This record gives sequence, structure tokens and C-alpha cells, in this order.
Amino acid sequence: MVRIERAAAFLANGMSLGRCPRAAARRRGAMPAKMIGNGLRELDLFLTDLIVEAQRVNRLGAGAGADPGVHPGRRIYSAAEAWRRAGGPLGLAGVECARLRRMRAAQNRLCFGRLRGGDAEAAMVRDCGEYARLAGVVLAAVASRHSQLFSGLIIEPKS
Repeated sequence: MVRIERAAAFLANGMSLGRCPRAAARRRGAMPAKMIGNGLRELDLFLTDLIVEAQRVNRLGAGAGADPGVHPGRRIYSAAEAWRRAGGPLGLAGVECARLRRMRAAQNRLCFGRLRGGDAEAAMVRDCGEYARLAGVVLAAVASRHSQLFSGLIIEPKS
């Protein structure tokens, strides 16, 4: 969980105007749109893998450790698709799936340099926080269903 939060904060900081506009301008200049878009895609893949693993743990329970969980032919490359598939069994809200699809579409536009400017960058900063929040939601969903696997581990999604 800490890794996705750090990655999200790093990208958000690169796009933020922050408290020092001159430093922010240099930072934003060093992070071109394509780099930010690729970074957001990495957050999307990180969340995708987390959802897939959560679904596997939910399905197998304590036996999840014995199953390597690696099925290359069935790889999912989109957090929205992983959320759609795992949402029901994990009790995840369906509304988040549509949000993930919108975020992925914006990432694609950003990767190809067609999305830049104050509003677009503010949206991408919010998306960084959303990836971290949704990771917490997924972990909390699994922990609530399998408390024996996560005894002593308290995971609360950030609001």
C-alpha cells in the first residue's frame, strides 16, 4: 500500500503548482506529458495487479499461498477491467469502474501529448490520489472477508 501511495504522491507532486510556482514550473518542465501519462499507466497496472491478487486471495482463502497465482495467458492490463471482474465477489462499488475507465482514457490522451493545461493537470493530480484510495478500498475489502489471514493487520481506506 505504501508503494502505490508514494508513487501517486511523486506523480502528483510533478504536476502540482505547489507553494513555489517557479520551482513547480521547473518540475513540470522536467516531467513531460508522456512521462506523466506513462507514470499514471504504471499506477493503473499496480492497482490492476492488486485487484487480481485480492480476487485470488478471496477465492482461495488460506490456500492462496500455495497457488502461485501466475497465469500469463489471462493477464489483465486495465484496473477498470479487473475491478469489473472482481467487484462482485469482493463487494467493490461498481461506480468506481466507470471512474477507472475515464482515468485510463485521460492517461492515453496524456501519453500522446494531447492533454495538458491547468484543468487537465489538476484532474491528473486527483487521479493519483484516487489510485492510492482505491488500493486501500481493495485491501480493506479483502481484509474484511478474510480476517484470519490478516489478523492484527488493520487497513482502512483513506477518505
